[in-house]
Amino acid sequence: MRMGETNEELVAMVAERSGHYLGGNGVSRRVIAAMRALDRASFLTAEGRLYAYADEPIEIGFGQTCSQPSMVAFMLDLLDPRPGNKILEVGAGSGWAAALAAVLSAPGGRVWAMEILPELAAFGRANCASFGERVTFLEADGSSGLSVMAPFDRILVSAAAGRGFSEDPLISELSEGGILIYPDWRGRLTRIVKRGSLLERESWGRVAFVPLIGENS
Repeated sequence: MRMGETNEELVAMVAERSGHYLGGNGVSRRVIAAMRALDRASFLTAEGRLYAYADEPIEIGFGQTCSQPSMVAFMLDLLDPRPGNKILEVGAGSGWAAALAAVLSAPGGRVWAMEILPELAAFGRANCASFGERVTFLEADGSSGLSVMAPFDRILVSAAAGRGFSEDPLISELSEGGILIYPDWRGRLTRIVKRGSLLERESWGRVAFVPLIGENS
């Protein structure tokens, strides 16, 4: 396992690897700057902090992980959060990706982070407390979205959708031009952009995530 000694060294590793990762186009300077601004160690358990600066998924308890930084960077680059965006994250875990999305959507943006496991929802909420109303952490099943706050400009699913998953409820909560990103059980990452009645799709293979939990999973 290659591991840096500081968050800066981890971010440098992510930037270096991004040119060879999946699409191989690298990730934007905005995403790299956001990762540099938020120390990953602050979103991990005491045990997990020992490996905070490894470009690897780190266990956070209850069978869940804080995803690999290179993958988080790739997904956020595809999600392309912009200032003022309303963002929904499903399966928010430790809150790291939600916090990064909050940085990328400032000023004016808001993130609703949904986590079905009570203990992790409390953990993620505490980790994101400094963001105030910019990150709202909810203990709830987000697999079908959050209709009371829709529409969203961006929706990120941070766990692998299973065979029974339908993307339709989440697509219905996208605003015009909105973007949905989700991985699935086949190891495929899908990006959907909503253009009126048309959906623009792209996909990438060879990704691995813990399973999505919820009624629509």
